Amino acid sequence: MSKKYILAILLAAVIAAAGYFLFKYSRGSAAAWKFIPSSALVVITSEHLQDSLYVATDANLDVKRLPLLDVASDNLSLLNLFTKDQKKLSNFLKNKAVSYSYHPRTSTEWGVIMYIPIANEEESKWLSTPQNPNIRALHHNFQDHRITDIIDANSRPLFSYLIEDHYLIVSYYGDLIEDAVRASSINIESFRLKSRFSDLNDSDYGTSIYLRNDAWKSVIAGDNINSNFYEFGRNFPTFQDFHIEEAKSKGGLSLKSTGTDAPDYYLTNIIKDIPGAPFSGHKHISQQTSFLYRSGVVDRAAFQKEFKKWHKKYKSESWNKLAYYIGKESNQLIDNLGAELILCQLEENNSISDGKILLAEFSNYEKLRPVLQKLARLANEETNVSIDQYQGYDIYSVPIPELPSGLYGPMFTGFPRSYITYIAPYLVISNNSQVLQNYIVDYENQITWKQSPEYDSILTSAKSEAQLSLIVNLRKAQTRAGNGGIKKYNDLITKMESLVFQCKYEDGDAFPEITLIPKKRQTANKVLNRTFLNIDIEWPEIFDSQLAALQNPIDGSSEILLTDKQNNLLRTNNLREGKTETIAKLNGPIITSAYKVDFLNIGRQQRIFATKSTVYALDEDDSTTVTTFTGSLPSGQDIAALYAIDGGDDGSNRFIIKNTAEELFLWESVTKPIRRLNHSVQFENIQSPVVALNQIGNRGFIVTQKNGKIFLLKENGTVKQGFPVDILTRTESAFTWTQNPATGQPELVGVSVSGELIRISLDGKITSRKQLLRPEPGSKFKTLFDRNSLDWILIRSLNSKTAIITKDGNDLFEIKDILPNSIIQYHFFGVDNRFIIIKSGSYTTVFDMTGKRLGDKAIPSEMPVQLTYQPGYYKLLIFSRSEKKIQVWSIKLR
Repeated sequence: MSKKYILAILLAAVIAAAGYFLFKYSRGSAAAWKFIPSSALVVITSEHLQDSLYVATDANLDVKRLPLLDVASDNLSLLNLFTKDQKKLSNFLKNKAVSYSYHPRTSTEWGVIMYIPIANEEESKWLSTPQNPNIRALHHNFQDHRITDIIDANSRPLFSYLIEDHYLIVSYYGDLIEDAVRASSINIESFRLKSRFSDLNDSDYGTSIYLRNDAWKSVIAGDNINSNFYEFGRNFPTFQDFHIEEAKSKGGLSLKSTGTDAPDYYLTNIIKDIPGAPFSGHKHISQQTSFLYRSGVVDRAAFQKEFKKWHKKYKSESWNKLAYYIGKESNQLIDNLGAELILCQLEENNSISDGKILLAEFSNYEKLRPVLQKLARLANEETNVSIDQYQGYDIYSVPIPELPSGLYGPMFTGFPRSYITYIAPYLVISNNSQVLQNYIVDYENQITWKQSPEYDSILTSAKSEAQLSLIVNLRKAQTRAGNGGIKKYNDLITKMESLVFQCKYEDGDAFPEITLIPKKRQTANKVLNRTFLNIDIEWPEIFDSQLAALQNPIDGSSEILLTDKQNNLLRTNNLREGKTETIAKLNGPIITSAYKVDFLNIGRQQRIFATKSTVYALDEDDSTTVTTFTGSLPSGQDIAALYAIDGGDDGSNRFIIKNTAEELFLWESVTKPIRRLNHSVQFENIQSPVVALNQIGNRGFIVTQKNGKIFLLKENGTVKQGFPVDILTRTESAFTWTQNPATGQPELVGVSVSGELIRISLDGKITSRKQLLRPEPGSKFKTLFDRNSLDWILIRSLNSKTAIITKDGNDLFEIKDILPNSIIQYHFFGVDNRFIIIKSGSYTTVFDMTGKRLGDKAIPSEMPVQLTYQPGYYKLLIFSRSEKKIQVWSIKLR
């Protein structure tokens, strides 16, 4: 072969290759932009939404059921009306890049147009004459285009379509087809979504999504979007593109952007020219967090320069009030600000529905401390409500509404009053003192993301350079405001652990990214939600009044305590073999609830319980040596109940003891004698539990009598002015407290036996009475508390059925065919792990908060069961007694 011929072949190959790559990288998007009307808020193009199976991640997430994509997937069913020949339809759609444009019809519903390429004349021919005997075709002309309108046998419109320029353009709405005709003759520049993305080459992606920022309102209903979520969204560009790679991804699923113009928003402008910093604050994030908003960059000096430039121009009523109280010293709160801001929205707990923790990276706290002391004293009119200590941390109460917003901008709202402490390297601000105390407990007990297998390494890789991020715990987020559209995406919730929204800024552009992170532990179907018997412990005679099953909240390990005839206390923590060991000598069997808390405030937990005459605190050190502390009542009556409360001087737990004469006593420390609480009043028929109100300036105890008299006691046991409050009706459960969302202050709340939900202010005035749904005259209502008083719900019972009701009075589910004298329990292990236990006859059944029965069999039990939960394994442990045995059952939940 001559050299000339070889050179000619090589030249032709090079030219062909160059032509291919020129075509490949110069062609625009696969979307049918020419026909898409300007009213489109979302445009999707995909080769896979028509596939029978389109999954991603190792958890086999169904991509077709993700938000927005599910709308397109559902609209594909329209094509079934063209023909009953499914094989023909499948061949028509195979390997085609189908486009979808979304047009708002209502605030939450879309009109969708589909644009499907037509490969040849044969396809065009059968599409022109739909082969379905159940439909009829009509035609009309619009701007010289022939539009076909399909109706059913009763002349009701089904859909309309147009065949134009090798596309089948089809929609349920005929007016949208006419809009598509109009769009084909309009200049591209008149449509920003089109002009921004039509030249983008998306051939390497399996699915591409183009949208305007306001399209997300259809996923989360506008009335459910809280202000923090809304303000965070303003940092994302107005026009966004997200792309899913063709290959099935390992681990998480990422929807990545090619970049668009950065928005003009204050936080974006501060951080957009500074590189982002990976996240390292896992040990500071409580496991109660449902939403985490973070802004973090690497250059503190550059951040300070841009932040101060913005803050000088920023006008805020709360900043003006701050300056009014402490003048130029207010600058101390921003001068030492670091380059990271974190806002945590917490799961609902106890009586707080909107708990927030703001972490602001901060240096030189010692210089700031006298400024905070001065601010707290000057801003508070009342005495003894400005400064406190909890577990060694200073707590400052500042009643300036929206103080964080005045300091750091409108992204940090929702603080009617601020409670401030410092946990290096962060200044910690909360909107509720109880929330702040709970946060400190979680931090000290290491119940944080650092100990979580799902969150211990999130956003730590070198690739995590986004300046802005939002992490959503999908399970916990379902109970918060802003969750309006989450619950309907079942595949997302059941298979994914978290959602991560990030936005990286570079060279004036914003690069948003969405990552779906699957659960790390996937349980096999043969084990999932099955009930297994772990161990049997032979125990012919039970002496304790209830089972004492305890759990270490840090590692989830569980144990059960039992007493024998000689009053020896035996412990079983080997739940495989069931062996028992004697750890202490008591003076009688256990007759109260048992707790495991750090009563001594020494960094490890003690076992707390009571016999008829004595309360016990058992401490076990690292060498397994058990030290016993005891306390006795200053009265001759037997102990009847033991309630764990918080609010000790050093932040530890305390205990309320009730004796058989309805007298109350307080055990504050093993170094202090038990003191009588109620000197000035004699109680009768106290409803359990006695609840502690533990907020700066508002400390005390809520005591509820069956006759409807509600007492609020001060710390010294005297009755607060305005109490008791007589609700003039009987109650069969205790009142508790809740946070008033408008003022951020606590108020008492409870339900009467007839179903009136009653709220009482701290000055003893009934502020509201709301009659809950009472479908039958004999229905009785009560508040059901978690054993540790961490949370509460309402129940409505009548004869053989019981309804579980939310705090607001909305029915969750109803259980029927319950035997008389049934026992209902509520167990709270975090907002995403709450359980209802019903003992009916000699069997107990466990339900989740949707009414789903957990496990495949009922648990035999002659006395009420106890539960513990191992979060690292998603395992529920159930302790019961049946046929002279102590049994431990387990159910894997996820």
